[in-house]
Amino acid sequence: MSAWPNEWAPLSENILTKLSSLKMVIFDVDGVFTDGTILRDEEGNEQRRFSVLDGHGTSRLREMGILVGVVSREPSEITKARMEKLKLDEIHVGSTDKSITLKEIIKHRNLDANQVAFMGDDIPDLAAFSEVGIRLAPANAQPQIREKADWISNALGGNGAVREACEVIIYAIESSRQSD
Repeated sequence: MSAWPNEWAPLSENILTKLSSLKMVIFDVDGVFTDGTILRDEEGNEQRRFSVLDGHGTSRLREMGILVGVVSREPSEITKARMEKLKLDEIHVGSTDKSITLKEIIKHRNLDANQVAFMGDDIPDLAAFSEVGIRLAPANAQPQIREKADWISNALGGNGAVREACEVIIYAIESSRQSD
């Protein structure tokens, strides 16, 4: 196994063990996959910026057999189209209550909450944190989120936080497989 890169936030042995047993990772979108900026032109057209690097991280997780999804309060067609292009397993945009959506996903997928991680960045994600076994946050998450997170990336939302989380999870899973 390669050495832990300096660019990745460290994690405890306990969280490393928890990450190694994940079956699914769910991400918030605005502030996690994006930097939270929504651009609107004079005609009301919106734009969001997504990183190809984050998208590649999610496909690496899926190649390892990890289910990947998003839950966003924003009913954005741009987000939906991007996540469909990434072929994510669960795409929920316009979710008014992320905790209810997460409960439904976990039940539908027949998973235990401890097999699921959620990465969020803002106050509405606190309720979602209570539904999963592992809580992740980007470096620029709100203080209340960082306080409850099990792991906080070094990267900012929209600037590699998703990719860093994916790589850390892959590292944990590969480490676990090598020790078996």
